[in-house]
Amino acid sequence: MTIALLAASCSQGPATGTISGEVTLDGKPLPKGHIEFTPVDGQGQTGGIIIADGKFSGPVPVAKMRVQIHGQKVVKGAYQPYAGAPLEDGVVELLPARYHEKSDITLDVKRGKQEVKYDLQSK
Repeated sequence: MTIALLAASCSQGPATGTISGEVTLDGKPLPKGHIEFTPVDGQGQTGGIIIADGKFSGPVPVAKMRVQIHGQKVVKGAYQPYAGAPLEDGVVELLPARYHEKSDITLDVKRGKQEVKYDLQSK
């Protein structure tokens, strides 16, 4: 009996919380993007959630996390795979670097459900 309980507890993985919320850019829902969660102390697992129409929800490991928010924008004819090839649509980062690569946003993820809102500005 003890062996079965140990095996069951080991297969559950890290403790998680469910993070749900909204991301706006200049007061409007961010159409498309994703959020990355990275442990501030560099220990443990990372997490990520897709943003669709400004909304997101998903499991994230319990820890104090650095939050990086990305927004994608499709640009028509912005990419040429090789010289002479026809132009193709490309995806570019919509948000300023202060929300992703230079982000100082943190979230203390706890067990259970948490609601958060990120009101971002393009300038």
